Amino acid sequence: MSHTVHCDQGGDSFVIELPWDRPPLTLNGREHRMEVARTTREVRGTAKTLAQRVGIDRMIRPSLNLVWLVTSRHKRDADNVVPTLKALADGIVDAGVAEDDTPELMHKSMPVIQYAKGHPKAPGLFLVIWEAGGSTADELRALKEIQA
Repeated sequence: MSHTVHCDQGGDSFVIELPWDRPPLTLNGREHRMEVARTTREVRGTAKTLAQRVGIDRMIRPSLNLVWLVTSRHKRDADNVVPTLKALADGIVDAGVAEDDTPELMHKSMPVIQYAKGHPKAPGLFLVIWEAGGSTADELRALKEIQA
């Protein structure tokens, strides 16, 4: 599978088509720790290379969104693919898009799993990045609720 990178018309968001049909790292994986470490390095390096290829400038607080297009309706847990998101975030830092992947410097949304049978790019994984700037609406709502 070839991977592509493009930005929207306004140039403020980027979609990176990743070279995997499914998340290479999951919480339910049963691989040996050395295999997990190798795969983590691969995912991290791929994210760095693809972000550099498109030339994403440094962002104050990028928002990272992992989207997985699937072609079956099997039950899948979004939190199960968070290890893939984490390795991708580290690669985005390595590419110089963000200073770090701490909450103050990067927003990571829960991965999105979307049934997309018939979609020309399904099955597939995509990393969508844009400048979040300050706190997101979800973050502000959560903080507001605990202050009440």
